[in-house]
Amino acid sequence: MTTADERRRIGALLQSERRRRRWSKPDMARRLAAHVPDQCPDRETLISYIKRWEAGKVSISERYQFAYAAAFDMDIEELFGRQAAAGPPDELAAAGALGPPNSNGRPADMEYVANLRETGQTLVKLDTVYGGDEVFPLALRVFRDARRKLAVGAYEPKVERDLVAATGEVGEIAAWLAYDADRQAESRQIILEALLLSRQAGDRNMELFELAHLSMQSVYLGHPAEALRIADGLLGAQHLAPRVAAVLNIRRGRALAQLGDRNGAFDAIGSARSAIAGGISERDPYWTWWVTETEVAWHQGMAHAELGDWGAAIPLLHETVEGRAAFQRALYNDRAHLLNALVHAASWADAEQVIGDISAQVGEVGSSRTTNLLRRIVRHIGDADAPSTVSDIAHDLLGRLDEQPH
Repeated sequence: MTTADERRRIGALLQSERRRRRWSKPDMARRLAAHVPDQCPDRETLISYIKRWEAGKVSISERYQFAYAAAFDMDIEELFGRQAAAGPPDELAAAGALGPPNSNGRPADMEYVANLRETGQTLVKLDTVYGGDEVFPLALRVFRDARRKLAVGAYEPKVERDLVAATGEVGEIAAWLAYDADRQAESRQIILEALLLSRQAGDRNMELFELAHLSMQSVYLGHPAEALRIADGLLGAQHLAPRVAAVLNIRRGRALAQLGDRNGAFDAIGSARSAIAGGISERDPYWTWWVTETEVAWHQGMAHAELGDWGAAIPLLHETVEGRAAFQRALYNDRAHLLNALVHAASWADAEQVIGDISAQVGEVGSSRTTNLLRRIVRHIGDADAPSTVSDIAHDLLGRLDEQPH
């Protein structure tokens, strides 16, 4: 089924569910607005979106998918399927064709904003399969185009707030992709620009996501005190949604582990696990879809690793590899961290198997963040008293990594 066919199928289903309830389009707009707490467009704009969605002209971004599911009191997978988990359709393989939404030189209007959000979700789907190296330049191009329109005033006044919010959201996606491409200075610059936009738009949920990104990046760069300040400053706020609190407690736990506070680290990660135990609530922002038990287990394993307890990290990282096998980029990264733990624990037989699994993915995923970790692991194997079979296949892996474009 092509992307256009899938859009038409979903549009027909949404129309059928609306009519079955005897709701008009204005009724539908009012009910959707009740479940879009931040940066909800006015009713006229929402009605125009509903018309385009039901006609299958554009895809529906994740925040509106959650709003539809809540309004219909249906499971989101029942309405929209497992599109993100399945990866992008065949048409997305031609990633180079992706670019900024086409406004044909006209000021940005409602259609441009809708297409900008749709493009953002396409970038997310591409990331789950291909990683940040090749997708980041596309995301940066989209972000710069939208930011330029805001800078010069090339938009219809009635869409200004929604355009500012959508541009901030695309900026967050671009910053994540730069992070995965291990372009950390660019990631930090973009996320700060995106944070300013989201704050200007009053999009508090996206602002929290962007601040959590800064805390995550601080953990990655080995700046735990900065990561902890960001997380603690936000956790002190009232009325945080459960899954937002979970993300911040994950960041807090990782920072404390790097600071050597074992009890504090696992208390924070335990709080994150408790927060998501009840499933997704109506208060949880749409972007928290990835906050799962598997995600928490991965960070628990990483906290053990940062505390030097490699043996305790291994089963948790094994669990993560099994739990995220459907997400190719995440699987590549998870396998690399599992390998790192196995090598530090001198578990050579298991390490040999994982090196083979990773070698099969080289060239399929472009994630310099993971590739650079693998180079460090291979150097560690060379310095360790590893069996010759492990040293040989590690050397072969390094050769395959060196053959990839930088």
